[in-house]
Amino acid sequence: MGELVVGRPALKLRFVVTAPLDLGSGLALLYRAVPGSGLDPWLVQARRTLSTGLREDLDLLHGFSGRLLYYMEEPYRRFDPLRRDRDRDDIAELIRFLSDLPPEAYREMATSAIQRVHAEVGIDRLPPVDGDDAGWRSFIEPALTTALIDDVLPLMHEPERLKVRTVRLLQGVWDEIYREDFARNRPMLENAAELAAGASGLGFAPAFVELTGNRLPSSLIAMLADVEAVTFIPLAHLGSFVSYELFGSDLIVYFSGPEYIAAHGAADGTPPEATGSDAASSHVSSDASRDLSPEDLLEVFRALGDPNRLRVIDLLAEGELYAQELVGRLGIAQSAVSRHLSLLERAGLVRVRPRGGMKYYAVDCDRMDAVADALRDRSAACA
Repeated sequence: MGELVVGRPALKLRFVVTAPLDLGSGLALLYRAVPGSGLDPWLVQARRTLSTGLREDLDLLHGFSGRLLYYMEEPYRRFDPLRRDRDRDDIAELIRFLSDLPPEAYREMATSAIQRVHAEVGIDRLPPVDGDDAGWRSFIEPALTTALIDDVLPLMHEPERLKVRTVRLLQGVWDEIYREDFARNRPMLENAAELAAGASGLGFAPAFVELTGNRLPSSLIAMLADVEAVTFIPLAHLGSFVSYELFGSDLIVYFSGPEYIAAHGAADGTPPEATGSDAASSHVSSDASRDLSPEDLLEVFRALGDPNRLRVIDLLAEGELYAQELVGRLGIAQSAVSRHLSLLERAGLVRVRPRGGMKYYAVDCDRMDAVADALRDRSAACA
């Protein structure tokens, strides 16, 4: 008769365009959009045009909850943007909801995000009590990537500041750069969602391959036992990357709207229009690593302003290494090495190559040459 197992209903698939989730994913992309990241040039340029305060908020709030940026997921988990009574277009509703939450809720969200990082690395630790500065340091440090512990601690001690900076980041990025871009790209995104809905009859796994052009990652397969519905959301600036997140029993998968339309044709049979991403690309140098802006150069200098990071550069200059080799040679904690590598990678000084389930790191020689050229140009101007 064969094996008997308890059956589970097929996953429900939805295809939507939603301003709140588009903004949330856009923030994560903007945080990662440094020169050399391989992300859409529009994102790199948009990050540069953000006001200094917003860029500081962006980097701090994404830089203390692990490589998956768990903290900035937490407000969305509370808001539940896919709930039936939510307006998928209304950023104002999201901001009102978050503004009404008490400051303590933001510390709860931050500690939840950090504990999710702890769970990934096998740490079982409760948040410390108020006033236990050493305890908070020990609690936060395993989750740091690009943020500094002395910048994160005040947010835990004074959660009103964490609330203000979180709400300010969402509202500010929407007002400064994202509202106009989303409105410009919306017809294309709706076209992509309509076209993608034709894959609903395939089932989840074939639809994922069809929409993203990638096989199912093993980490996503591991989530499926807890998933009841999948929402596919087209983005304008995701490019060839794959992005997904789990909200309770809802899995959200982001796919590239422009790439999907280019591969499958517009829903009405007409050629796809140029998107904001395409327009931005025409204004960006084809070799951005050779033309460093002052902001790029400052990010490089900040990344190099630590003796351990200079040692990392020296070690990698001798040849490619994986992270655990660097831990052994540097003699410092793995979490510290991961943070140093993240900062060097964000500055474009180090590149990463996955192989056999491991990440291998090497110096980006083109980037180093560009830094040297920028310094030589300034030196020549002094002559």
